[in-house]
Amino acid sequence: MSTTFFEPRGAAHVSAGFSRWVKCARTPFEAWSRRRRWLVAVTLAVLVFGLGAYGWTAADLAGLVASRAALAVSTQRLADARHALAQLPSLRRATEAMPATASSAVPWNSADDVRIVSELATQSGVALLAVEPGTASGEGVERMRALQLTARTDFVHLMAFFHGLAQLPVLIVPGDVTVKQDGKGLAVAATLQVYDALRPAPEIALTSAHASPDADEAANDDDEDVVFFDPFAKPRISTSGEPGDGSQLRLVGLLRDRTRGLALIDTPDGATTVAAGQQLGVERVTQLDALGITLANGGATRLLTLTEAS
Repeated sequence: MSTTFFEPRGAAHVSAGFSRWVKCARTPFEAWSRRRRWLVAVTLAVLVFGLGAYGWTAADLAGLVASRAALAVSTQRLADARHALAQLPSLRRATEAMPATASSAVPWNSADDVRIVSELATQSGVALLAVEPGTASGEGVERMRALQLTARTDFVHLMAFFHGLAQLPVLIVPGDVTVKQDGKGLAVAATLQVYDALRPAPEIALTSAHASPDADEAANDDDEDVVFFDPFAKPRISTSGEPGDGSQLRLVGLLRDRTRGLALIDTPDGATTVAAGQQLGVERVTQLDALGITLANGGATRLLTLTEAS
């Protein structure tokens, strides 16, 4: 009976190769060959260059990302300008038709100014205290009469009154408006500029017949984003944790874009602007969004919001 033993020659070869690699790695730098030094230097140079290029691109040190964003904004503005330019023929035709309409109509005078403004104020819920016609100036289509008025109302009805000016038979533009708050509501003093030779442009004239559906959809989206808030309303304050004194702070306005936000706060020391993360007295602004700002003081938080008007 004979026994044959097989030695694992492959495993021995791998073990010998690993030993040679370890021995070569432990070789002092002074003993390296010129070829090995050049190989290591080139490898390190390629690695450093790759890491530097990646860091340069990630940090946008060349401004490539910002340039692309600016190019996109410029392209959008150019498209908007071309869209507005395409509307010029229809607007010119509508403007050319206005003088004939004005000449065939009954002559307009200051008494008609007072009448239509008073009717609009009654429909809008605005209490007129005084209406004083002014003197006329200008010639032709630039002829203008000033109409001074004082009224008392609230913010919602005041916005309805200004929106209703576009529906009047003559062009009336608010030139100077002063709004003050007192105990009984809002005291309004305004100067209206009446151009009786002009008519408000009809809505159909403001839309080009050749406009693209994408431009119309973008315009509708922009109109839906317009939201009015009552700056004179008392803010609603919701608290979690221990209640805070919200009567000393009042959120007046919000300004936001894609990257940051800014809030205008009315404090006992005067108006100030804050951003997310800033300290406001003993409280810190932890969040700022379209609903309002969140203030935190230890474990207690509260929300200052604007009152939506329309």
